[in-house]
Amino acid sequence: RTYRFNKIPSVHNKMASTIEPYYQCQAQKWVQMSALTHENEVSHDEDTEATSESQTSTEMCASDILPSLEIDRHHLGVASLSVLVFYSVSGGPFGIEDTVHAGGFLFSLLGFLLFPLVWSIPEALITAELGSTFPDSSGGVAWVEEAFGARAGFFSGYFSWVSGATDNAIYPVLFLEYLLQHISGNDDAFEGMNRLVRFFILSSTAVILAYLNYLGLEIVGKMSIVICIISMSPFIIMVLIGIPKVDPSRWFELPEEGASSEKAGWEDSGWLPLANVWGVLWRPLLNNLFWNLNSFDSGANFSGDTRDPGKNFPRGMFYGVILVGMSYFIPLVIAIGATDSLQSDWVDGYLAVAATQIGGRWLGAWTVFASGISNLALFQAEMTTDALEILGMAERGMLPKIFATRSPHGTATYGILLGTLVIVGMSVADFRDIVEMLNFTYAISLLMEYAAFIKLRIAKKEGKFC
Repeated sequence: RTYRFNKIPSVHNKMASTIEPYYQCQAQKWVQMSALTHENEVSHDEDTEATSESQTSTEMCASDILPSLEIDRHHLGVASLSVLVFYSVSGGPFGIEDTVHAGGFLFSLLGFLLFPLVWSIPEALITAELGSTFPDSSGGVAWVEEAFGARAGFFSGYFSWVSGATDNAIYPVLFLEYLLQHISGNDDAFEGMNRLVRFFILSSTAVILAYLNYLGLEIVGKMSIVICIISMSPFIIMVLIGIPKVDPSRWFELPEEGASSEKAGWEDSGWLPLANVWGVLWRPLLNNLFWNLNSFDSGANFSGDTRDPGKNFPRGMFYGVILVGMSYFIPLVIAIGATDSLQSDWVDGYLAVAATQIGGRWLGAWTVFASGISNLALFQAEMTTDALEILGMAERGMLPKIFATRSPHGTATYGILLGTLVIVGMSVADFRDIVEMLNFTYAISLLMEYAAFIKLRIAKKEGKFC
């Protein structure tokens, strides 16, 4: 008789040398229940041979059934996982300009130094612990389901997927914007393009990138490593050239009077005030820090595809945190200290200007190009996590079984297709109107994951969770 635990994803190739503790624990529980049921079904008048067979079945352990579980999807090593986590969260220092504009030099540096300690590292530690305990494609959905049941797990996955899949539609747009700006030298080239032509280019870009994602996580991981080297190289050069030019006193400059209030689009709207205290606009400052330094929990979607997740997944999360923190703080320290910029100068794209001042026009152009291609890796990381989340939810019975289908390359076929349809449909949308909604849905999902972590920790101490 072949025994299978219905919540373990079906996979192929040879059996892994070691099985994760979570799978062992759940499989052992299943064996005990199966043996008990089998025992009750055995008739008292069965012959000695049938009785002996029943006893043999009852004495089975998890190791007897686990070899029937075929595992094929452990494609990610530590390096690929670290880079995918890096692109799930950051992708480089692109987009930090609003932080400096809202908070000034001192408070922005303090923000990127302290915010990872109070937010990013705890989030990454929770992900590393639960991701290695529940190495599952559904990521945080598995945690929430284990803690609060299937319905809560479904809503957690739904809110997370809506936020991620919709947000992913912006990356082809940003890539095309940077490309046109670099080729034409005109900042308005994207807006001036024919809408039908723009829709065709964006849709084609999304489909091509989705196909690359379909070809397998191993390809996506290696592609992300190459893009990471290319996109971060101008900042490495900027740091090396800029170190002798740094004036440390600029790091401690307080916000300029009225500089933060000059930013267009920061009108005092919404249910939270701008709260201009000490010359700092705290709402946009904290919002930008949160946007740049969250989403480490999305790394859990890679846990089921990581080689030896109990050992390598926490290591990959650790290196991912280091990459994210260094990619923001070090370039910002040099860009502030080695230029004569004002706080009001820090608007979208100013990092390219700073690179030009430090290294010359060639370095500025390289920074613009790096920013463009970085969006490709951001797209791939987001597409992968969203598709795996859909696949994991289908494997857990929360979605139709068709979404649990894996391609010959081990990727989530219909999860990728669904995400691509959303991206194509929203490729010409105005994202400014839905950013707050996306952050809201993501925050709900994240709160559910944190609550699950607390409950599972308490249950573990009480011996209710193995």
